[in-house]
Amino acid sequence: MRHLGQTEARKVSSSNQQNLEVLLASLADLRLTLNESGGVQAVDANSGLLRHLPRDAMIGRTWMELVRESDKGIAADALSAAQKEPGIAHRMDVALMAGPEEQPVPVTCWLCANADDNSTQLACVDLRGETNLRQQLVNAQRTLEQDYWSNRRLEARYRRMLEMVAEGFLVVDDLSGRVLEANSVAASLLNLEEGALVGRVFPVGLDNDSTRVLTELQREARSTTAVVQGQVTTTDSDSLSIGVTCLRQGNETRLLIRLASISANQSDLGLGGDSFEASPDGILITDQNGAVIAANSAYLEMACIQDAQQATGRRADRWLGRSIVDLDVLLSNIYPDRPLQLFSSVLRTELGTRLDIELSAVQTEHSGRPLILMFIRDVSRRIGTEESTEVHLPRSIEQITGRVGRVPLKQLVRESTDVIEALCIEAALKLTQDNRAAAAELLGLSRQSLYTKLRRFDIGDSEDTVD
Repeated sequence: MRHLGQTEARKVSSSNQQNLEVLLASLADLRLTLNESGGVQAVDANSGLLRHLPRDAMIGRTWMELVRESDKGIAADALSAAQKEPGIAHRMDVALMAGPEEQPVPVTCWLCANADDNSTQLACVDLRGETNLRQQLVNAQRTLEQDYWSNRRLEARYRRMLEMVAEGFLVVDDLSGRVLEANSVAASLLNLEEGALVGRVFPVGLDNDSTRVLTELQREARSTTAVVQGQVTTTDSDSLSIGVTCLRQGNETRLLIRLASISANQSDLGLGGDSFEASPDGILITDQNGAVIAANSAYLEMACIQDAQQATGRRADRWLGRSIVDLDVLLSNIYPDRPLQLFSSVLRTELGTRLDIELSAVQTEHSGRPLILMFIRDVSRRIGTEESTEVHLPRSIEQITGRVGRVPLKQLVRESTDVIEALCIEAALKLTQDNRAAAAELLGLSRQSLYTKLRRFDIGDSEDTVD
């Protein structure tokens, strides 16, 4: 009976040993058996790791030869500790190499020495998948840091520009109605302390009627992509022009609101509001670089601009001239003691149409600041009438140069040639006392060619008759 019990115990022990071997084989990607001197006796692998660490390249070599040069100290210490303490597992992280030109394979190893035969068992787990994940994490973190600093720089530029503009700007959350961003100009226009707008529910600082106007503007802005214009009044009775536009980003909706003081530019320049606005001709005030400072109602109507704030701050060449050259020529010919008069040009409206205009300009100074005052008159109707009744070419070079700015250069050159040819024919007829045969000979033309030109230029009696 005792013998049977010992046999059963050995069978159980053998079965447990086999289960442990199966479990270890399923957990470890590579198993090595080292002899007493540290040489590799056996290699076992259940993964693709042997493609990078061939069995033939490892058997017979010492453990230290398989380890990367920088990890040899760690490997030697772990092997020595395992041999000194048989039956106790020791862990280490090293990189294995099959040859000097092979890529190192990072692994985690557990070493355990056997006291019976002085061999050492190694169980290694491939760490390449974890290494790739860590590298991806590092790359993602670097990308996030780059995006973070890029956004910080962009935000800094945005806030600096917001404070540089001469108009008030607010960013309002459409759901809660609270102000998310506001520059100092907006607080000043609403007669509030700097920084008092952010976090408060808007509108604030406006009278009751203006609050209702703003509500209507917000409702209209939600249904269109354009800027909705209006006029509001503060609690201190200051009139402000207001523009509202709606910006949707994902699940968030923001209202961008622009505020500007009405007639602020005119009062700063000392212009009389009634005379400035009542002028039948368009009046445009710019700085020396052509940036618009103020414009009256006649000019706004002529250029189809809805609000003066849409023109303020922009260069006048957005509307004046066929190109930016016209404005540069105009500005370079204006002096304090020599105004520019009756400069022919073109006004390009916001609707895409073009109007022929005459422009007079003068340079003046206000509070030490040089200004350009332009007086613009629409002459398209007058020019249209003249062109509809005119059947002759310009009769002189002066008339041609007077059309510069209204007619393309190619057409002016062609007309100049025709004018010179017509003048020469008239001079030849005058010299020959209207003898067309002699005039044709004098000009070096055949009589038939001369008659053709006479009919073309409508000179005298152009009947094809022989003198």
